[in-house]
Amino acid sequence: MRISYRIATVGGIPVVIAALIAVSAWILLERAGRSREAAVLAGTVYREMIAATAARNDFIHSAPESRLPHEVTFRRATHGARAALDALGGLADQGIQADAVETARRASDRHAARLEELVEAITVSDARARGMAEQEARLLALAEQARQRQHAVNAALVASLAESDRRMHAGRDLVDGLHALREALLNARLAAMDGAAIAEPPASPPGSPPRSGGLALWLDRVERTADGLAASLAADTAHGAALDELTRLRAERLDRTTLPELAPRYDAFAGRLLKAADAGYGAVQDEVAELLRRTMSAHAMEQETQTLAMTALTLSGRTLRALERRDSRSLRDVVTDSGRLRDRVSGLPISPLIQDGMLAAITAWRDGLERTTDGLARQNGAIAAMDMDAAAVMSTARRLNDLFQDSAVGSADLLRSTLLIGATVGLLFAASAALLVAGGITRPLRRLQNATRRLARDPRDGLVTDLERRDELGDMARAVHHFAAEITRREDELRRAKEQADSTLAELRRTQAHLVQAEKLAALGQVVAGVAHEINTPLGITLTTSTLISEKVPKMKHLLESGHLRRRELERFLTDMGDVSELLVNNTVRAAELVQRFKELAVDPAGETRRRFDLRLCLMQAVEALGPFWEPGEHRVVVDCPPGLMMDGYPQAIAQIVSHLLLNAVNHAFADGAGDAGQGDAGQGEVRQRGTVTVCAGKAAAGVVELAVTDDGRGIPPELRTRIFDPFFTTRRDRGHAGLGLHIVHNTVNQLGGTIALEDAEEAGGARFVVRLPSATRVKKGA
Repeated sequence: MRISYRIATVGGIPVVIAALIAVSAWILLERAGRSREAAVLAGTVYREMIAATAARNDFIHSAPESRLPHEVTFRRATHGARAALDALGGLADQGIQADAVETARRASDRHAARLEELVEAITVSDARARGMAEQEARLLALAEQARQRQHAVNAALVASLAESDRRMHAGRDLVDGLHALREALLNARLAAMDGAAIAEPPASPPGSPPRSGGLALWLDRVERTADGLAASLAADTAHGAALDELTRLRAERLDRTTLPELAPRYDAFAGRLLKAADAGYGAVQDEVAELLRRTMSAHAMEQETQTLAMTALTLSGRTLRALERRDSRSLRDVVTDSGRLRDRVSGLPISPLIQDGMLAAITAWRDGLERTTDGLARQNGAIAAMDMDAAAVMSTARRLNDLFQDSAVGSADLLRSTLLIGATVGLLFAASAALLVAGGITRPLRRLQNATRRLARDPRDGLVTDLERRDELGDMARAVHHFAAEITRREDELRRAKEQADSTLAELRRTQAHLVQAEKLAALGQVVAGVAHEINTPLGITLTTSTLISEKVPKMKHLLESGHLRRRELERFLTDMGDVSELLVNNTVRAAELVQRFKELAVDPAGETRRRFDLRLCLMQAVEALGPFWEPGEHRVVVDCPPGLMMDGYPQAIAQIVSHLLLNAVNHAFADGAGDAGQGDAGQGEVRQRGTVTVCAGKAAAGVVELAVTDDGRGIPPELRTRIFDPFFTTRRDRGHAGLGLHIVHNTVNQLGGTIALEDAEEAGGARFVVRLPSATRVKKGA
């Protein structure tokens, strides 16, 4: 049997067992997930029913105008519980769970139906309460109207009583005055008979004229009493005749001589007036008594109307408190008390119109209260039934939650048992099969391993066994045997190839040395060609001028010796010699400068003494040294370097770098003539463009100094940027530039271990050369 089949058998047993376990686990997990989802829905039903009950209670105890939000809330909660029950029905298993869900559904439907009945009943009850409030307001208004009328009657009775009291007091004063008059007359008559005073009368009032003797005093008393009696009679129009009679009596002078005649007439007048006054006084007393009785009755009636209003308010308060408590028994007590109130109103001696209105208001209010009481009793019954239905739903929800939780726990336990048993069985089967297969594989492998080790020591000496096997191990043994033979063959080929490669390598080394030498010669040739090209022009001009001088001088010498030299020819000769000598000097100087620049290509900063220097001072000296190369008002060079920036290196090399960069900027960055943006040559008479070159220096990082030379000129075209550091590359060769400045800068920066890069100026355009050098520079060997 092939090893692949054995391995497939060993691997297939746990795979099949794992697949069975996975299917069982998926089924159990799905069941557990459904149970947990159903448990969550059962909890949702429980919470929604609690929310519905709370919202219903808030709806019942809220004011009619603020009940709508609570109604919306408990309707939504009731519908949410019903929706959760519908979803729960799809997850419940047949049997106990399905029966419990159906029971909860029926209870929820009854709860919803009673909810609609409760809302309708409370709406009707609110309407009746509004009607009762209107009747109550009407009753109170009528009671107040009756009280106001009774109050007006009481005021009239009090006024009549006051008038009767005044009349009674006036009659009493009249009787008292008549008795005083009769007493004074009697005493005066006695005084006249005896000639002396019988009794000492009261003293005369201040201001009255004194009279002599006792008779005079009593006569004066009679006069004063008559004055007072006249005043009392004048106050009442009913005593006009008596007043006239008294006036006539008083017109006759009363003294001792007239006393016997006038005294009987005064007595008769007083007697008649006393009889009339006594009769009037009794009638007034009877009238006052009747008025007092009627006043007390009216006051009691007013108090009764106020008591009725207070009773009505008390009944209204009791009704409101009973409605808030939803106490139907207290409402029935209020109905009974309202009947007594109606009886009291019917017995009141008030206006029939007001009495009928009050009785109608009490009757309507009492009828509304009776209907409200009956409705409240039905509402309480509906609420109790709703509470029972809600309790049934919540109880069923808790039961369903427990059932589904138990189902989920059972599924988890069964899953755990299945995984444990399946894993144990799979491990046992896999371990047994693995041991059997491993034994059939490892023994031949060990033999093959030993053979391979022998082949590794000596591929030519080793016997490979199990070549006759027809399984993978036999294939491996045959492959090892073939591999050993192939290794032996290839060792021979490699040995021969190595010998051939060694000879080829030697040849390559010789060729490489030849190519390096050729490259050096080509580079040297390029440099020599550049040097020859640059020096040929001034040397050629120098040679031409020297030849001209060598031709002109002998001719002039011959003319001078022969005496045929003219002044004009001498002047022409001197002029030509001046021009030729100037041309000769200029080209010789140019050749010397070119040679000096060629020497700078091989400048070695190591020849300079390495020292510590101030970079700012070094830059300022380099800029001042280049001042003669341009006019003072032509260009402006700005040095921006912080003071005290120290470097350890070669200041002359730094000055050389800055000088070449400044000269490059001044010679190439600014166009000749206004508006010239290219790199063309300037014509004669054109004005050179003015510009600014900025030299900035500072620390770029720890141990690194950055040196930037920026101009605001026309910049360098992109197609030329890759060639600017090449030797002898220039766009101003017609102006005498050799194209070695930037190449010298590049070589010097490399020798100092730094880098140079070309960047675009950010603000004003132009070019920006950035040199980064170590603050402690050292010359790189071989650079």
